[in-house]
Amino acid sequence: MPQAIPAAATAFASWVSGTVYAGATAMGISAATASTLSIYAAAFAYASVGYAVQAAVVVGLGAMAQAQIPDVETGKITRKQTRPLRTYMVGGTSRVSGAYMLRESKGAKFAGVIACCEGRLAAVPTPQIYLNDDKVTLSGGYVQGMANERYGTGDLIRLEYRLGLPTETHYGFLTADFGTYWPTTSRGDGIASIGWLAQHRSTESFPRHFPNGEIIPSMAGTPVCYDWRDETQTREDPATWKVCWNPVVWLVHVEWARHGRSWARCIAPVLEDLTQEADYCDGIVEGEARYRVAGNYPSNLMPDAVRANILASMDGWLSANGKGQLVVKAGRYVEPTFILPAEHIVGYSWRSFQVAEEAVNELVVSYVSAAHEYSEVEAGTYSKAEPSPVGKAEPLQLPWVPSAKQAMRLAKRKMTRLDAERRGSVRSTIYGLNGMGQRFIRVRNPELATMADVVLEVMNVELDLARGEVVFEVIQADVTIDDDETVTPDTPLVPDRPPVTPGYQEPAVRPVVRGVEFPITSDEVSIGVEAFTLVKPDGTSVALPADTVTGLDALTTYGVFWREDLGYEVEAYPAPTRMQTGSYVFLGWIATSDALGAFPPPPTRPGGYGGDGAAYDRPETLEP
Repeated sequence: MPQAIPAAATAFASWVSGTVYAGATAMGISAATASTLSIYAAAFAYASVGYAVQAAVVVGLGAMAQAQIPDVETGKITRKQTRPLRTYMVGGTSRVSGAYMLRESKGAKFAGVIACCEGRLAAVPTPQIYLNDDKVTLSGGYVQGMANERYGTGDLIRLEYRLGLPTETHYGFLTADFGTYWPTTSRGDGIASIGWLAQHRSTESFPRHFPNGEIIPSMAGTPVCYDWRDETQTREDPATWKVCWNPVVWLVHVEWARHGRSWARCIAPVLEDLTQEADYCDGIVEGEARYRVAGNYPSNLMPDAVRANILASMDGWLSANGKGQLVVKAGRYVEPTFILPAEHIVGYSWRSFQVAEEAVNELVVSYVSAAHEYSEVEAGTYSKAEPSPVGKAEPLQLPWVPSAKQAMRLAKRKMTRLDAERRGSVRSTIYGLNGMGQRFIRVRNPELATMADVVLEVMNVELDLARGEVVFEVIQADVTIDDDETVTPDTPLVPDRPPVTPGYQEPAVRPVVRGVEFPITSDEVSIGVEAFTLVKPDGTSVALPADTVTGLDALTTYGVFWREDLGYEVEAYPAPTRMQTGSYVFLGWIATSDALGAFPPPPTRPGGYGGDGAAYDRPETLEP
């Protein structure tokens, strides 16, 4: 029987060439689909194993149960290995330690250098450095002492860090005592690292200054990636890459830069679709971006696990279309464009019950909280509306999700899928290939009332070459899942949304202090801003230059915004784009005049940003 499989595939390939091309229009199959099918058939014509070809579909929250989940706590600990694994970072800010590149002692002095991660991290005004689980303060390159003489009085630990630039700077303070082990040629190019030199004064004082024994440094860092939506970035020049919390952008970046997927063949042709999904992730829900991702992982984590963890942060769906191009869908319902009619259905299974092993009554949801020093904490529990007598509680670990609210929204989506009204599979003729790369399909099967006209979510696709069929594994879709995206956990939300390093997708912030009360003026066609200093909500002081924005419409109220890399920008009232995303600083409202210098009446202020009645939110000049 060993020749039966290749014989069947060969026959199938011949049938495709002779039949499908000849009658593509009559069969309702496009020429491109027919070509795709013949390629599949030819590729497996002489295969000797298996009748079915899996078309890789990864559903993030469903794949998490089978995927490796990176251990958040392990990532904070230094490692002593002869050939250490490299660490990669993804998304926004996460906390990472690393493998020793230097670990030596000399008398009362101990020196160390650890490689935190591969690639460049974004520069930050105030670094977040940890010794063991103590978040420490640096001043003049030294760790400042803490309560009970921990770490001395600011002179016992010299510590610096490097961001992983292509050409890095040597840790010069190690040369005097450890230059033999760490010569000036040891720079760690392209590797973010921490270097330190610790010393103790006496045997008696050592337990007070170093109560945890050997210090274990770690840092909270934010990687950069290529975001094709930003015209200031160039794919071939990593120096232009910036911080981004967007999971679609990071999934594309990882597939291209780390997993070797061809940009020209697999990504560039579908950038418009990928942009739509990325922009959807940036939409504002409950005061934050809908979906964000932040985490790190060792280089031996399987690519499928990396994909699953990124997809889990957005309830994502990953597949490829018939041309091998990347298909990524963020967690949302989209009306299906592919309809599978009765004449192309050759078989199906359809059930409304759950077996005991599938029944889940409660999800215990966890995420990584910046407010808890980047530790995994519970966001709450999400319970089924009507519990099953055989249902169980199940953990939902989301180590690459940085927000409790986001974690609970994802829990709702997972529970909706676990509790789907019906599930099963549908076998179709080769017409089903038109549904490849579609997360949602519509099936019209008059043999069953519950399947007469139903929207299904595709969990997996197989090509059965022996029978010339396409097999969809499906569940009944909840078409109302996005009607209300707010979720109240069954236990209190802890903690609140963590602080975020700007990733150019956060809402605009308003200064808490302005050196000039009203620095904005306007005329008929321009808005001017005089130089002044402001203080942002995080305490950062920023000196803004004087500048003028021209070419504006008369008698129009504008919001005035500033961002370091873009300078001043304006947007017509109520400025929904820059208010909701982009990490701008909002400076206020102002109206342009008419040719005679008269100004329009003030508009009704919106809720939220600029609409809470604060004095500095009002239009600056509304009277001539």
